[in-house]
Amino acid sequence: MAYVLGFIFADGCLVEYNNGYYGLDITSKDLLLLKLIKKGLGAEHKIGRKERGYRIQIRNRHIYSDLLSLGLIPRKSKIVRFPRVSERHSSHFIRGLFDGDGSVMVWSEPRWRHTCQIRVSFTSGSQSFLKDLKKFLLRQAGLSCGKISPITRGYHLRYLSMSECIALYKFMYQGNSKLYLKRKKDKFKLFLSSKDKENKK
Repeated sequence: MAYVLGFIFADGCLVEYNNGYYGLDITSKDLLLLKLIKKGLGAEHKIGRKERGYRIQIRNRHIYSDLLSLGLIPRKSKIVRFPRVSERHSSHFIRGLFDGDGSVMVWSEPRWRHTCQIRVSFTSGSQSFLKDLKKFLLRQAGLSCGKISPITRGYHLRYLSMSECIALYKFMYQGNSKLYLKRKKDKFKLFLSSKDKENKK
């Protein structure tokens, strides 16, 4: 559920419908992941298609109220604040947040003999959310060199240091949880495999 909460903070929104209902709207490009989130929430609602992915709309006042108490707010994109997350569940929450609004880029850098490089970032419309996220990752994962910069329609928090990207990977994927976006984890694995080959040359 900590993973689901992180993903909702990234790709979910609270909705107040015109007919008086309250609910939760979650979108994703990954159908399998959305099915796992639906199962985690105990929802029976159908998953619909969108132009760029899939969406589940859950009309449930109790879920709506619970999310409000956890810090989520309607129309959150530019004003959401980082929630209170226990140390025990912190890695799962960050992994969910990363799968929703995070990215990892791996490439071969020609300036340094085509060595493999990595960059990790989190994106948000709320600068204060990213500031609190940076402090949280410093406390929980030991990451200290992140930089927050403005981008179109928001901000991103970037980690460019190889050691910090690896530390974030180990922090997010610790334990045996099966809830994660495979394509993002595979990029980290590709980087680690490439660096291992470089070190053996």
